[in-house]
Amino acid sequence: MSKVDRLEWSRKIATLNERIKGFQENPNKEHLDAAISELKAYADAANSGGIEIPERFIAS
Repeated sequence: MSKVDRLEWSRKIATLNERIKGFQENPNKEHLDAAISELKAYADAANSGGIEIPERFIAS
């Protein structure tokens, strides 16, 4: 995994974590929708090969 790929993956995870944290701090529909949307975008990117996920973070 290249340094650029690691940085992109790290950025996506940080964004996802912030959305989830926002929902946990203020559990309303707006924050829930934002967290779900971010999670779907991450999953779509992972499935399409748009981002590379480090092997140690892939469940077997």
